[in-house]
Amino acid sequence: MRVVRLGVTRTGAALLAATAIAGASSCSTPNAQVELSQAPAGSPASPTVTVTVPGWRTVTHTLTATTTIVTPTTVRATPTVTVTLPPRPAATSTVPFSEAAALAGYAAIIRDIAALDATGGAGSTAAVQFESLARHLTQLETMGAPPGLDPPSWFGRVISLRLFADAASAEALAGSPQAPARFAVIRSEVGVLLAMVNGALRTNLTLPPPASPTLR
Repeated sequence: MRVVRLGVTRTGAALLAATAIAGASSCSTPNAQVELSQAPAGSPASPTVTVTVPGWRTVTHTLTATTTIVTPTTVRATPTVTVTLPPRPAATSTVPFSEAAALAGYAAIIRDIAALDATGGAGSTAAVQFESLARHLTQLETMGAPPGLDPPSWFGRVISLRLFADAASAEALAGSPQAPARFAVIRSEVGVLLAMVNGALRTNLTLPPPASPTLR
């Protein structure tokens, strides 16, 4: 707050007081104050007028801006394919078992699986290989079951695999994602079939290691 003291005459004091009051009433500051005082009688001829003007108040407001960044994310859906083997039909064969013919048939099936590994079970090439596998499985149906194995169980497994190979061939040719999933089941079931043969004939028939997905 500033205090200004002015020395004026009595007439000037009255005029100054009127001017100060009018100025105070028109001032935009709500707390403005004007004080006028006159020296008492017997004081010097020039009285002192005191004008008090309050200082301006400065108010600082701090604004804080908050920004939220939203990043869009794309989530790709992964299709799930469920494949189950059909019920194994009961079948038998009256043809006597020939070990040499059977071993040739098992070797052909192993080659079919190795060729399908290279294709991943998808595409037109895989469709041709599935057809070849189905033909070789059909040949096993015309042979007798390996000695010591239950014929209905053996032929039921062979026929189920042949039906599965036929279906996979059509799916691979159509570009269906079902074909690779079906091939995974076929590969596993052929492994079980060869294990049964090994137990009956004391052989060591195995499938090649599956091809790495990064190499296809």
